[in-house]
Amino acid sequence: MRSSTKSTRKRDPGGRALRSLALILMVFALIAAACGSDDDDTTTGDDAATTTAAPADDDDVAATTAAPADDDDVAATTAAPADEMMFEGVTLKFAKAPHGEDEQDNMETWLAAFEEETGINVEHTVVPWDNLEATYTAAFAGNDVFDVSYQTSTHLSLFGEFGALKEVSEEFNSADYADERAHFSDSIVDASLFKGKLYGVPALVGTIMMYANLDLMAEAGITEIPATGPELVEAAAAIQNPPDVWGFYTPTTVADFGWYFNLQNVHNFGGDIISDDFETATMDSQAVQDGTQYAVDLICTDQVQPPLGQYDREGAIELFKAGKLAFLLDEPLRVAVFEEEGLPFEWDVAQPVGNNGNISQFATSGFWTISEKSQEQEAAWELVKFLSSADFSKTYNERYAFVPVRDDVDVSGGNEKLARNIEWAQTTWDGLKTHPQIGQLLDEYAKALEAATTCDTPVAEALAEAQARAEDVLAG
Repeated sequence: MRSSTKSTRKRDPGGRALRSLALILMVFALIAAACGSDDDDTTTGDDAATTTAAPADDDDVAATTAAPADDDDVAATTAAPADEMMFEGVTLKFAKAPHGEDEQDNMETWLAAFEEETGINVEHTVVPWDNLEATYTAAFAGNDVFDVSYQTSTHLSLFGEFGALKEVSEEFNSADYADERAHFSDSIVDASLFKGKLYGVPALVGTIMMYANLDLMAEAGITEIPATGPELVEAAAAIQNPPDVWGFYTPTTVADFGWYFNLQNVHNFGGDIISDDFETATMDSQAVQDGTQYAVDLICTDQVQPPLGQYDREGAIELFKAGKLAFLLDEPLRVAVFEEEGLPFEWDVAQPVGNNGNISQFATSGFWTISEKSQEQEAAWELVKFLSSADFSKTYNERYAFVPVRDDVDVSGGNEKLARNIEWAQTTWDGLKTHPQIGQLLDEYAKALEAATTCDTPVAEALAEAQARAEDVLAG
């Protein structure tokens, strides 16, 4: 296997947001087969076109690079194609943004078995997260395309609707693939559809969880980790002694991907930022207002979370590690990091608290996709099937701490905390809807959330302004 790289970067399950309408016009150039560059890729406070990638940092990368792939991993990823060696001499170009610094080397190892059994040569290109849109836009616009690529729910239907990605419902739901299809969660597959179209096979989902300092809870006489919003406020208030010890923290800024950590609140109140028919922005709906108000109240009314700007995401993680934060919302990859570091107190994890009688797991998801322009679509489907197999899913998701979309894959590695998280995801996952403009809509919601959590802008006002901007986005 030949491998190339432009750079590696931080873990980013959700992918980067579409920067502006200019990028939409760039992607539209696919129709004209013209190449463009991402000239509007500017940021203000994390993103004037908010970064819609799932949260990432250098510690995340370090957490995923501890050990190289071993022979058992390699053996686990073998999968015989439909007709052995029928693709002898075929070369496929495969592109993916990395979830760890070791991914390029691991991919070379993992794909070797596939290459040996099929005769296909896979040329792997590592696409940097911070240049993802420009790289794929240019590639899809030309004729020398990536045959197979990894896309996130922030980009899936964007590229799909502009004709860059093959619609794979026929292959995914075919009789030949039925035994494999049966292991994919319907809730995740349904969330992957845009107006009935499937532009990629689901690969993984991200999740978030709440970390709890059990020692601080015990000192305050609290025996159960809160499961609802009101319970969280009550427990956090009883524990905290600011500014030394705080009750709760979740990111709410554009820079720290506030939308990623707070949209489950909106879902719990029964809403979303776009309508079910994908036609109308719903930023100013009652459910979005209620979910956002909950996040605002934690800071501005209940005052169990530090004021905006006092700590960023990484600062809050350090606060938790120091035993000065009772409850922290973050990603499950922190489990391994905290266990390896040996925190100086007892701690546990729980699902993010519910509200309005509902509880859900929110995050973005990833997909294996085939280029519509690929001249080797049959071979590309073989590679997608390999990447979607139970063996590869287990190997990959164990390495990078994601939740598999298949019900026959256990990646907990015997870790009871991670096993619980997988169960939560499989039973209550309510992830990001795919939509051609979902990245831009997330940008607008993120700006509103940050404005409201300053405590200077009323929620209704912040969301009304976001609604106006979102309507402009959808009007195109």
